[in-house]
Amino acid sequence: MQSVYINRKGLQSIEIEEPLVRLPLKPGGKATLDIDVINFEAPTHVYLSSRGAVKDKVTFNRNNPYVDGEELLTATISNPLGQQELYEGEISISTGYGSREESFILQIGHLEDEQPLDAIEVDDDLSRPDYRSKARSPQLRRPEMHLQWPDLRSKAHSPQVQRPEMHLQWPDLHLDVKRIRRMRNLPYILLGIGVIIALLLLLAGSISYGVAILGFIVIVVLAYYTWRLLD
Repeated sequence: MQSVYINRKGLQSIEIEEPLVRLPLKPGGKATLDIDVINFEAPTHVYLSSRGAVKDKVTFNRNNPYVDGEELLTATISNPLGQQELYEGEISISTGYGSREESFILQIGHLEDEQPLDAIEVDDDLSRPDYRSKARSPQLRRPEMHLQWPDLRSKAHSPQVQRPEMHLQWPDLHLDVKRIRRMRNLPYILLGIGVIIALLLLLAGSISYGVAILGFIVIVVLAYYTWRLLD
């Protein structure tokens, strides 16, 4: 879109926002250019015209509108079939019956640093049947849990049924419950560590006596159930 300001800096003044408009049309292509004309003073006639190599390639829906406040005008621009790859000219805006005029450059056709408007890039991988699976973001592997139950039929005569062994496997972590159960002094270690941490926090003034007592009770309960688990 091109914006044009009338009477903003003074009577019959004309300001054009973009001094250059480039339309990379292929031969035979068409495009529309919206020209937003904003008038800051009394209503006035505005005249639009084109010249240069684009003169016969631009058609205005209204080339002499009466602008009261704001008017949105449309220019239809076409690139005819031919050998020439680039056309350059000007679109002029005048007021005061031609006493004031400003213009901006219009380029249409083949532009080396721009892509034609009617061209759309298509990813070649879209035609591959495995594109959807590759386009998805990689997912984290879920941990595998293996639950091994003993053969109860072969050990039915045993007075004590062997507890199932559970192995939780992470990519770099292997938790062996059977090995932990051999740590008979684990409850006492947890209890001692908890008491030491609670005393340090209490002496440092970080917690109150009530919180320290509550934490001690929680540690005792945790140690008790750990002892029951290892029993």
